[in-house]
Amino acid sequence: MVMAPDEGRSDASEIRLRSRTGRAVVAAVVLGSALAYMSDDMLNVALPSVAGDLQVDVTAMQWVVNGYFITMLSLMLTAGSIGDIRGHRRTFLLGLAVFSCGATVSAIAPVVAALVAGRALQGVGAALVLASGMALVNGSFVEEERGRAVGLYMGMTAVATAAGPVLGGLLVDLLSWRAIFVAPLVFPLAAAAVTYAWVPESPMKPERSVDSVGAFLVFITISAFSFVLIRGPSGWQQSDVLAGLTVAVVAAWAFLRREQRADDAMLPLELFRNRVFSGGNAVTLLSFMVSAGVFLFVAVQLQTTLGYRPARAGAALVPIYIIMLIGSPISGRVADRIGSRTPVVAGNCVVAAGAWWLSFVDAGADFPTGVLPGLVVLSAGLATLAAPLTSATLGAVGADAQGIASGVNNTVGQLAGLLMIAVLPAVAGLSGQSFSDPGFADGYLVAMRVCAALCLVSAVIAALTIPARSEQAGPESEGETTSQANG
Repeated sequence: MVMAPDEGRSDASEIRLRSRTGRAVVAAVVLGSALAYMSDDMLNVALPSVAGDLQVDVTAMQWVVNGYFITMLSLMLTAGSIGDIRGHRRTFLLGLAVFSCGATVSAIAPVVAALVAGRALQGVGAALVLASGMALVNGSFVEEERGRAVGLYMGMTAVATAAGPVLGGLLVDLLSWRAIFVAPLVFPLAAAAVTYAWVPESPMKPERSVDSVGAFLVFITISAFSFVLIRGPSGWQQSDVLAGLTVAVVAAWAFLRREQRADDAMLPLELFRNRVFSGGNAVTLLSFMVSAGVFLFVAVQLQTTLGYRPARAGAALVPIYIIMLIGSPISGRVADRIGSRTPVVAGNCVVAAGAWWLSFVDAGADFPTGVLPGLVVLSAGLATLAAPLTSATLGAVGADAQGIASGVNNTVGQLAGLLMIAVLPAVAGLSGQSFSDPGFADGYLVAMRVCAALCLVSAVIAALTIPARSEQAGPESEGETTSQANG
């Protein structure tokens, strides 16, 4: 499956969205990416069953969850480089196979250590799938339809991801927690079939090599940083926390030094001299931090303060995904016509308004008038900014760096969630408290308004860095390396 021949396939970057090949690219990447995003949501609803069956405590379950994210975040940049070298179609198929193997290991795991190993293997597959999948979508279509294609992909992925908690709950209730790893394998199988039959291979750079030393240093950095985030809330001055922080800083410094000197760097630092690419990733970091923080705190507020059951709280968030499905393709088309700056700036401002509106959700608020309007405003803003932001960020670099750019952008987005979940409770004054404590309502108000402020900062950065009209990456674009520009 992974080594399928590519002869006779149409060239990428010249595909129309309405063509059979165009529809196949979007369908395959949505099927593969959705499962990568859904995996964690399905596991979340199964955690009590897993812990009871394997007889482990909460700390062990944290590693089951984080084993997935550590490997995914650590290998995202490497996955982008592999796609650039070996072809994104081939890398996407490899990722589907690795993810499926990890799911199988997880499903049959007799002890928690084996489950952590299976989840870590799934993270490797997810990194390959997400980095190469985004590169396929962004690099396959003619430029005038690129934003629309990215918007369609993001909207459909959001809706598919929304099914994660529902599907996971049904599988656990009707079968077993092990079923959440086996039953959804229909997604990667379908994605592999569509990819094999209709998706063309991207241009390859076989003369390049994978920066294995850089990949190892990234893994050490993310692993140590993740350890610090897990252990830190119980005492930031603990010796092991300080040691972990030291390791993370040293490894990060060594990685940056390595990338400066490497002949074929995994992360060419020259990319960040591109104003659009750097600004786009900064906006991605802030906007994804906000979305992660809002989703967490709203879901908890609905349950602790308004008394919703978990299923009802989850269902209350469904409008977000529906609006993302409808709005993302529209904003992509708008960006294709007028450029990405206006949708990204306006979207951030609308998200800020939604977060501020949701800050007033307190005891006694009814859903139709007290909760739903804020969710609608928030999700409208997210739908407005998401596709144009991704299109502008990845479109700022040349075609030969799409895998690296996609890997960076995906890593930034995933890291944003990790940062916000760790930092926002402390900023809101909730460190050491339980979500069920009476003081949570006050912390919720602070958290929502911090999110609104971050969105306004994000809007300013977007206004200064995102182009008013889409720019085609090429030899003369500012996305090229400094040496090329000076040459």
